[in-house]
Amino acid sequence: MPAAIPLVAVVASGIASAAVGGGIVGALVGAGAALVVTAVGGAIFPSKKPSAPTTPAPTGFDASAPGAGRTQSFRQPITEHQIVFGRCKVSGPIVFLHSATDDQGRADGYFYAVVVLAAHQVRAIGELWLGDTLANDAKFAGLVRVDRHLGAPDQAANANLVAETGGKWTAAHRGRGRAYIAVRLKITAEAFPSGPPNIAAMVEGADTILDPRTGQVGWSDNPALCLAWYLTAPFGWRASWADIDIPALIAAANVCDELVGTRRGVYERRYTCNGRVSLGEGKIAITRKLVSAMAGALVVSGGRFFIHAGAPALPAATLTSDDLRGDVTIQGSRPRRDLFNGVRAVYVEPAANWQPTDAPPLLASNYVAEDGGEAIYRDMEFPLTTSVSTVQRIMKAELERDRRQREVAFPANLSALRLRPWEGAMVALDRLVPFPARVTGWSLSPDGGVNLTLAEEDAAVWGWDPAVDERATNVSPSVVLPNPGVIATPASIAVETPQGTAFAALAVSWAVVPSAHLAGYEVEFQPASVAAWQGYGAGLGATAAAIPTAEPTAFRARAVARSGAVSGWREALVPGTVSAATASGITGGIRLSGGFPADAVRLQVFEAASNSLAAATKLAAEPTGLFFDRTGLSAGQTRWYWLRAVSAEGNVSALAGPVSATAL
Repeated sequence: MPAAIPLVAVVASGIASAAVGGGIVGALVGAGAALVVTAVGGAIFPSKKPSAPTTPAPTGFDASAPGAGRTQSFRQPITEHQIVFGRCKVSGPIVFLHSATDDQGRADGYFYAVVVLAAHQVRAIGELWLGDTLANDAKFAGLVRVDRHLGAPDQAANANLVAETGGKWTAAHRGRGRAYIAVRLKITAEAFPSGPPNIAAMVEGADTILDPRTGQVGWSDNPALCLAWYLTAPFGWRASWADIDIPALIAAANVCDELVGTRRGVYERRYTCNGRVSLGEGKIAITRKLVSAMAGALVVSGGRFFIHAGAPALPAATLTSDDLRGDVTIQGSRPRRDLFNGVRAVYVEPAANWQPTDAPPLLASNYVAEDGGEAIYRDMEFPLTTSVSTVQRIMKAELERDRRQREVAFPANLSALRLRPWEGAMVALDRLVPFPARVTGWSLSPDGGVNLTLAEEDAAVWGWDPAVDERATNVSPSVVLPNPGVIATPASIAVETPQGTAFAALAVSWAVVPSAHLAGYEVEFQPASVAAWQGYGAGLGATAAAIPTAEPTAFRARAVARSGAVSGWREALVPGTVSAATASGITGGIRLSGGFPADAVRLQVFEAASNSLAAATKLAAEPTGLFFDRTGLSAGQTRWYWLRAVSAEGNVSALAGPVSATAL
């Protein structure tokens, strides 16, 4: 992938480089050097190769899947911790697996997993995903228990694991300073047809971030403050706050918090930082990701860290011929290999399951014309940015900055010591129209001066009109691949309602499941006098069956895939019985009253001239509520009645009655 220079080290003569780890500040002070870290382009999404061979994961855990390490949990004997900034969906290494007998006596019915989400304390652990489904989905009711640990330095061991894992997880397993979730799943074929799923959670990251503007320590998604926190972290650059230039940090934080309009007609902060990084990536790579989120730079100069966010650079000085100690060189245009007239970018889209997503590409027709009609793209990636509007602003700024092509090699005298890399300066030389520029190179010269490199940059680079500059986001169609481990539940089930007071069998049918992976169906029934479900058939190819039974009976059916996975049950339960049935005489008939069952849709009414159920016949009318008036009788006629509820699936309840009355 083409990339701009992401790391610029400008040092004094004779010094080729400065140490990155364990003493960069001292090395730079001794060398009289300035180091600038920016993040324009660069392949920063590809996952890091494992540092050690992996242990095979259980079914459902796929570390090689797209997005693994970002929202995929995985098992690995040696792995790096990760840092979570802002708010994002994240998973992590599984550090503990266990199974136990569940509350129904099934061996290995309970599955336990501990997933470490961050190597530091976080503000909150929110929603949990099991695969692509939230853990609070109805199908997981009663099957999921989640314990959240935020990584406090004094946190205790998980009490549930200590009590339920037979000494495998003890009181010494406290996970201090590590944010993690302890999950217990009750594994059922219906809820987890492919076995234990991938586990991920919404995390609000580091909450020990200092804001020097207020003196408060807490959570923040301000990229400048996140970078300062990383610089001082024990797993970061290990700098002290005395090493950080506070006025520059405050200015950068204020730039990040500025409100900017969007195409949607709402305002958002100019830059935010939401995502995760692996400590195995190294300090420079992590720093590059953080500065990419704010289109800025980290400058180490004079033994101090200067944090800058992308914004117009106010001139810190005006450079004239009086500041020269030698001949100045001005390059009027960039080499062809460094030019581009379009930008393509990838960012993290929350609506796309927090996965890398293409931003609308930017192609400037005026610059294409300048380049002879050839479209030349630069590819950029933003792993800590979750706003497509923010990404487009950075894309435009980078394009406009590249098209300001003048670059000046300025051999300055010691008056240039007042400038630092990334500061703005006005170049005002004889026979040259003054123009604004940014210091992109700085080094001491053996002859007692300062060699500056200045790149043209004006305030218009950062101009933004959302109505004109922001492009509509194209929603890519979802790709649905076949999954033999998942099969749908039958859409409906129906029972053929009996018409007589007695029956010897009930016919049940269910909807066809349209799946190429369908192997058949399973049907179970439960007569009212039996406490447990009874198996009727497995692997049935038909979608109907007649089940012998002479009493109210519940039915259920489910689909079975060739892989052995099963769907959820589709049930036709026995509706409730009419309660407190009564009969009373009315003029020309009899009124039936009672409690209409909540799970019934209609009633069957059986009538006889004597107290004989065998002689009763069904009335044509099927009331949908009570009371119900049986009319058409003569005064003095007595009748006996039995009532039976019918469910929406056609299943019937037990008979209520007899009740009798005499017409008036």
